Amino acid sequence: MPLPCHLVRSKRKSLAVHVRHDRIEVRAPLRIARREILQFLSRHQAWVCRKHQEKVKRASEHLALSDGSPILYKAQNLTVRLRTAPRSEVIVSATELTISGPDLAPEKVAAVFKGWLQQQAKAWLPGRTRALAEHLGVGTKLTDVVFRKTKSKWGHCTAQGRIQYNWLIMLAPDGVIDYMICHEVCHLLHMNHSPAYWQAVARVCPDYKRYVGWLKQHEHRLWF
Repeated sequence: MPLPCHLVRSKRKSLAVHVRHDRIEVRAPLRIARREILQFLSRHQAWVCRKHQEKVKRASEHLALSDGSPILYKAQNLTVRLRTAPRSEVIVSATELTISGPDLAPEKVAAVFKGWLQQQAKAWLPGRTRALAEHLGVGTKLTDVVFRKTKSKWGHCTAQGRIQYNWLIMLAPDGVIDYMICHEVCHLLHMNHSPAYWQAVARVCPDYKRYVGWLKQHEHRLWF
């Protein structure tokens, strides 16, 4: 079945195509002819098909919180176990991540796991964020640290100094988490992704490219 194609026209100067798992998004200049858009898509048909297959595969690897399903936690491949128990909790062993509770309905399991990850995020991220901001001399610019599960971003820093983290990042290795903290705090120095910004990131986190690579390769497995 052909994918639906969504056309977005703007003041941009060139054509671009973005492939999602459920649609194709074409971004085009305001006045470009429909014929040119169709020719562009025809030239890139093989690439679009390949990218769509990759997106579908990645979507199928999203985290499933069912008994026996795999989970990537701190770069370790563990097995999810669900256990009926009077108290809701999450316990991690060398091979398993066990979610316990009195009700193992999917939405209840997800709520227990979400609460556990949020608790870890609140215990880990604000303190390390403030410490790094102080170290870089921008402690007064940091106004707040908040958490939100977003569709695509792991972190965000506003011009007002408010840093937001996606609490799912707590599934990643500690080095990746520290890179994410570095990434957002360095925006308090440079509100852009200029060479000066990346130089600041590299001074704090010399191996940042390795952590960026890890996220690109594995981030789809951290979503549920």
